[in-house]
Order: sequence, then C-alpha cells, then structure tokens
Amino acid sequence: ILDLAPFCAASCKNVMDGTRVLYSLYGIVEHSGSMRGGHYAAYVKVRTPSKKLVEHISTAKNVLGLKEAMGASGGQWVYVSDAHVQMVPESRVLNAQAYLLFYERLLL
Repeated sequence: ILDLAPFCAASCKNVMDGTRVLYSLYGIVEHSGSMRGGHYAAYVKVRTPSKKLVEHISTAKNVLGLKEAMGASGGQWVYVSDAHVQMVPESRVLNAQAYLLFYERLLL
C-alpha cells in the first residue's frame, strides 16, 4: 500500500487535510537481458475472476498452471512468463527487479 497524500497538492487531491490517498500494487513487469534483447515476465495479483473470464479459460487451450492460478484466493500473486503460470509467495514479488509497476487507487 502506497500513500501519496504527502506528495499531492491540496488543490489536486481534492480531499480534506489528513485524508490519505492510497494506492495498492497489483502488477509488476520484469525484464531480463540487455537493451538489445531479452525477456519480459510479470507478477499479477489475483482478484476474484469474472464469470466471462472463467468461461474463456475453460474453453481456451490449457496454459500450464493458468486454471490453478485462477482458483487462487484474492491477494495471491501469480508469476506469468510466456506459457508458464505459477503461484508465488509475496516475498518473491517484493524482491523482483521491477521494470514497470502497476497501482490502483483505493477508494475508502
């Protein structure tokens, strides 16, 4: 959880003093290799899947570990690399060499 309130101007954050502006990390992209080439992989935080997504996965070809990852509880992290999908502990995610970070605003 990241609180950006201390870094926001009062007029921009449109909130009263003392209010927090919270964001939650839900995805990380990692790059390995060099500037000329390499490989991208991602860590994604599982949410409750939508009915439409579950239907798509059940009809799509079975990517190793994907169906198991979709059965994971909310808050579980999943590592995705090409056709490889694997549930991983949060400690592995926090130690990733992040190239891109994805946050969402938490509305309280």
